[in-house]
Amino acid sequence: MVLFNSILILYLSELVVTIFAKPQFNKYIDIDYLRYQKATELGVDFDTRPSFQAFFEEKKKEPSLSPNYYFAQNHLTRGGGGSYPSIQNFIQYKLDNNDLMPLRGPINKKRLSCNEDGTIRIISHDKNGFKNPNSIYEKKIKVFIIGDSFTEGECQYASNDVAGFLRNEFGINSANYGIGGAGPLLSLAAFIEYGTNFKPDFVIYLYYEGNDMEDLKMSKETFLIKYLDDFNQNLIDRNDEVKEFLTDYENLAYVAFKKEFETEYNKLDVNVEQKIKESKKREKTEMIKDFFELQKLKTFFLTSSTFGHDNTIDKKLFTRILRKFKSETTQWNGKFIIVYLPEWNRFNQKSFTHFFHKKKIESIIKSLNIPYIDMVQEFEKEENPLNLFPFGLFGHYTVDGYRLVAKSIFKNITD
Repeated sequence: MVLFNSILILYLSELVVTIFAKPQFNKYIDIDYLRYQKATELGVDFDTRPSFQAFFEEKKKEPSLSPNYYFAQNHLTRGGGGSYPSIQNFIQYKLDNNDLMPLRGPINKKRLSCNEDGTIRIISHDKNGFKNPNSIYEKKIKVFIIGDSFTEGECQYASNDVAGFLRNEFGINSANYGIGGAGPLLSLAAFIEYGTNFKPDFVIYLYYEGNDMEDLKMSKETFLIKYLDDFNQNLIDRNDEVKEFLTDYENLAYVAFKKEFETEYNKLDVNVEQKIKESKKREKTEMIKDFFELQKLKTFFLTSSTFGHDNTIDKKLFTRILRKFKSETTQWNGKFIIVYLPEWNRFNQKSFTHFFHKKKIESIIKSLNIPYIDMVQEFEKEENPLNLFPFGLFGHYTVDGYRLVAKSIFKNITD
């Protein structure tokens, strides 16, 4: 009887969570199809081309279009699982031989953006391989920004990322040195390699609560840890070598992309509406299966646990990284600032996870007496914070979201 009652309570709890808890996103349907569906409902044109198809079609019109290069975390460790063996072997060979390792590319070329709002954009990269117009180097850089893809302003033009708004709307010459997938160590590397040369008035690290600590865990066993000492590849003065590396990478990537496009992507069914219909047919069966496996209940407790995110925080290492940022910046009387960026799921599904993670990060920042901008508070002032994400779905920020971050930074550094 006790066993029966226990099982009954579990399944009643599963039912309650299923009814009342918002899902992170519909796991039965690819997020791209959900975006397309939302776009259709709103009458927004949506480019349904897979990334490889878009790349080869756009390259015919824009010969300078290049494969995207960023120093992904899975390139950092032996057997890290890069998407393409030829590229993984190339990166690994360079790492094994202690060769130069660029952080971002291409240099003075263009690449395609991701597509979260229906548009695939052609993005220009500067002379150092980052998402800036080269005109920023014609005068003193006042603000140097580092972080991951939210810093980089993924899926948007350079004019519509945080640095772009600071330049164009607030008149502050700002450099965007964000790198997709960067954690605190990779951000520190970008700062040491480039930011210390510009000696900006403000060095601003955009900390993203969604995965920066997870990225740190992946990179701390790699050569990036040496940036906490006096390590420097002097990439800014080795531009020709960086270009040579990127040329080799681009050639390998082009072959790998073309092979995959010809064998897989030309056969991909890009009929999004049909894909959604097929997914919905599977949805009922999967939901029943999930119910009996208590998947909602498991997810609820995992994401609500006070221990969930806390275990991912390497307080000692994160403290060392922030201290390094601050000590380097103060050498030229610059000011180091941290901006705390919220993730989509914070507003979609409330949990204790976000509360305790943020408190832990804030305590580290305050212990080092580092100026701090809380974008969670700024987002929560909006009528519906989810509107700051494309179609209200999981992803990066909208143009309005990036503008809000830039506005908050401007207010902070000019007060």
